[in-house]
Amino acid sequence: MQKILCVDDQSDVRLILQAALKSYELTFATSMQQASELLSRTRYALVLLDVALPDGTGLEILATASDLLADVPVIFLSSKRDLATKASAFALGAEDFIDKPFDPKELKIRVDAKLRKQERSGKASGALRIGPVVCNLLEQRLFTDGGDKPIDLTTLEFKIFYMLAQTPNRIFSRAEILDRAWGTSASVTGRAVDVHISNLRKKLTGSGVNLEAVIGSGYRVAVA
Repeated sequence: MQKILCVDDQSDVRLILQAALKSYELTFATSMQQASELLSRTRYALVLLDVALPDGTGLEILATASDLLADVPVIFLSSKRDLATKASAFALGAEDFIDKPFDPKELKIRVDAKLRKQERSGKASGALRIGPVVCNLLEQRLFTDGGDKPIDLTTLEFKIFYMLAQTPNRIFSRAEILDRAWGTSASVTGRAVDVHISNLRKKLTGSGVNLEAVIGSGYRVAVA
């Protein structure tokens, strides 16, 4: 489930967002400081920002966290409708600006569209994102948000992880992994899968992504 950060200090707006975007995992912040702390710890698929906050503005958040939000769609939700505010938001890199009060159904449509566009962009660039990890198909390496170095994998490790990451939470049997990573002609057993998964787990430690064993079924990838 994709994560969305909603920054708004109005309780009624937060209730509307919860109802309208229930297909996403929402995290709420009610101040600039709280939002900044959350952004420094977690990677979000999209951010909803109010302009006026108790200790600052959404514009300041976007300006100060520009490196963390470089490829994250940002949508402003605000009762400030003046052209200067909107111009500032777009100049800082906002994807959209929606006036309050807003139609919850329209908001959902716009959020869905932004996230679909983001997903297509990632596929076109040869990158697949799962949680805080980016799987770069062209380089065959993994990158973590804020990580100083990429996670280098062997060819087989990369093939296994990329296959699992394309459908998070889906359980793949050892037979499926063997067939798709090694091919049907390879003389290997399920034990080879276990060994490579074990190595992958070690390399992914602290990345925010887990490789989980499902007893009697196989393996799946999940965001921690």
